[in-house]
Amino acid sequence: SNDPTEVTAIGAVESSFKCCAGAVIVLTTTGRSAQLLSRYRPRCPIVAVTRSPQVARQAQLLRGVFPVLFHPLPAPVWADDVDNRVNFGMNIGKARGFFKTGDMVIVVTGWIPGSGHTNIMRAVHVP
Repeated sequence: SNDPTEVTAIGAVESSFKCCAGAVIVLTTTGRSAQLLSRYRPRCPIVAVTRSPQVARQAQLLRGVFPVLFHPLPAPVWADDVDNRVNFGMNIGKARGFFKTGDMVIVVTGWIPGSGHTNIMRAVHVP
């Protein structure tokens, strides 16, 4: 595939296998990133953080996807907003028992705001 989002999804799922990740946390605007991750069937849950109630509802139909709705308004600095949403996903994942502090999770985000720009995959320890 020559689609960066799909390549990122494949890489994220492969990485989740390699490091026995507790979850894949994805920030998704339209739900497409969550859909692509789901297609490659990771063994761990996919925590899909979105601001759209419609996207959250639709994501419930995807295999292994646990959608969470993020209500706070966007932070003035976009990078801070990304951090806020990722931390929200981490807190939900811990509360749900998907993973605990010290576990590894895969975080999938975009490089600029908006949809269609997902191309960042990070392996991080849960704080």
